[in-house]
Amino acid sequence: MTADMQAGKPMRRTKIFSILLVLAVILAGMISARSQTRITFPKGKSSARKAGKISTGGRICYFLRAKSGQKLTASVSSLSGRVNIFESGDTVYSETVETTGDQSVCVDNLGRATRYELTVAIR
Repeated sequence: MTADMQAGKPMRRTKIFSILLVLAVILAGMISARSQTRITFPKGKSSARKAGKISTGGRICYFLRAKSGQKLTASVSSLSGRVNIFESGDTVYSETVETTGDQSVCVDNLGRATRYELTVAIR
């Protein structure tokens, strides 16, 4: 094998690695997008409900817009009783929003796959 051919091998490996890295980043973004959902409130309403199925050990994050000073509350219930908000062990969450913009509420399943219902309110 000539020196030119050997020099080409690291270049080819670098290209392959770069392509694989780009594909991994794209795939991670696609997976992440599936587990994030925006909550919008019906006109004149300050609360909304979301229901669904969550996989074993899964996490689903919901995003909503809120203004500084508003109170964000959330509660979750599930058939298994093992679904919590933010891995806290709690099924109820409340906070006063500090900064206007997107806020998140994540539902974490600490058990087997199950159905859940999330209620979120802004006041």
